[in-house]
Amino acid sequence: MRIHTAVLSPWPAILLAVLCGCAAAPSGERAAADAGDETVDGAADAWQMGERAVPLGLVLLHVFENESSAPYYPIKGIGGVAYYGDGTLFFCDEKGGRVHGYDAAGDTWFQFDNPGTRFFRPVDICIDQFSVLVLDMDGRDLLRYGLGGVFLDRLLDFSYLDPGYDRLPSAFDVDLDGSMVFTDAAEDQVLLVDAYLELQHVVGVPGSHPEQFREPSGVAFLRDGSFVVSDRANRRLQHFTRLGYYKRTIGGEFDPQSRLLTPQGLDTDPEGNLFVADPAAGLIHVLSPELDYLFAVGSELGLQAAPVAPIDVAVGPDDQLAVSDRERQAVLVYRIRYE
Repeated sequence: MRIHTAVLSPWPAILLAVLCGCAAAPSGERAAADAGDETVDGAADAWQMGERAVPLGLVLLHVFENESSAPYYPIKGIGGVAYYGDGTLFFCDEKGGRVHGYDAAGDTWFQFDNPGTRFFRPVDICIDQFSVLVLDMDGRDLLRYGLGGVFLDRLLDFSYLDPGYDRLPSAFDVDLDGSMVFTDAAEDQVLLVDAYLELQHVVGVPGSHPEQFREPSGVAFLRDGSFVVSDRANRRLQHFTRLGYYKRTIGGEFDPQSRLLTPQGLDTDPEGNLFVADPAAGLIHVLSPELDYLFAVGSELGLQAAPVAPIDVAVGPDDQLAVSDRERQAVLVYRIRYE
């Protein structure tokens, strides 16, 4: 869901200028759209950030469709998506038990090694320095791979992380210092794990009050080390400090102005703006670094460019935003338009 060198952390502007860019895909692998027809503007006039870049909308660049001619075919149940700093794109096929990578420089696809487990269910993926971390929900493991998809080791076994509890990790993110945060689908909690892979704090209990969760399904660190959790069944986001203390709620059933229905995958851009995938609404929500709601994009993008059931997002180099769409079984790649 994030870059650390999207799932991803901010990069210096000079590094971005060197590493950005994607090569054009072979015919049939991408469906390109006319940028003039596939752009939607947000309510930027309602919020001013001085010199900071304000997102205005999204422009479709290309779509990796689930076509029989594609090297990654068939996609059976697309999951998490992530970018590396050089533009390499990764996505999980949760139901197919596969992880795929796209080398933008060489315009080639490759498949990750199978970890050797009987049931492999990769649901989320993040970049940590020079390795790729994959969350195996069925195996309850965090797996480590090389950037080329070579399996390295099992980094974390959730069966032993917190004895006495039935932990079922469903999403995660990695901060710059190596600390991690996981959503727990079995206990409706959030787990904070330090860089030494020790459980430091358990956040929340099941419920609908502040600091409670019903189906936490996405999480992302912000620039200050705090983190945001997608509380899916409660139709809201919750913001916590780096140590796991509650700060505020965004949206929810009792917020009449909220457009959040089932928030899921999250990621931030280098400016700190937050992007939220919402499959039930068919929208990508965009929030400011202060977590003020800016705008959402969806069906107004047009038939080719609109997400149908986006479940994860990843901000990449060159202002790119990758969206994994469960209904379309495809990865949609946009360019973020800024003020």
